[in-house]
Amino acid sequence: MTRFSERLLIGSIGFALGTVLALQMVQGQEAYPLDGPLNQVGIVVRDIETSSRVFGDVFGVEVPPPIISRGIPVPPGRGDAVEVKRTEFTRGNVAIELVEPVGGASPWREHLEAHGEGVHHLAFTVDDVGAAVAFLEDRGGDWVLGARGVDFAYVDLTPELGFTIELLGPSLAP
Repeated sequence: MTRFSERLLIGSIGFALGTVLALQMVQGQEAYPLDGPLNQVGIVVRDIETSSRVFGDVFGVEVPPPIISRGIPVPPGRGDAVEVKRTEFTRGNVAIELVEPVGGASPWREHLEAHGEGVHHLAFTVDDVGAAVAFLEDRGGDWVLGARGVDFAYVDLTPELGFTIELLGPSLAP
């Protein structure tokens, strides 16, 4: 056997073994739960009417009038459902959501009181909200909004990342 043939044989065997091992490793791994696209940036504001006018002027878009979203579920032991005043406009491929907390305690009010106005959350579409919540909790996140069986959740990672991650299941994907 020539030196070239030996190298080719050894290389082929190495490639085959590497491929088999790689496939076994991938098949044994769980799917990465945050695989979906970024589709929204959430910004908490004190006065949504004023902020809407400024954002519309700066971004050259018409910002729709705000709506009140009521009865937003919270995880067990976190209190009552919450409500917000919000509006949303799209710039490029990403929606920008303006959120003004109304009523009682909420993750948005807590953020506003602790950090002032600014980026509150980034929203990603995911295949399995529950798996993504568990994944983020394992990395220090605090599940603050949503409920089991609901196709969205907020996981606060402010101490780790400086913002919250919103997870949107397939039924809420844009």
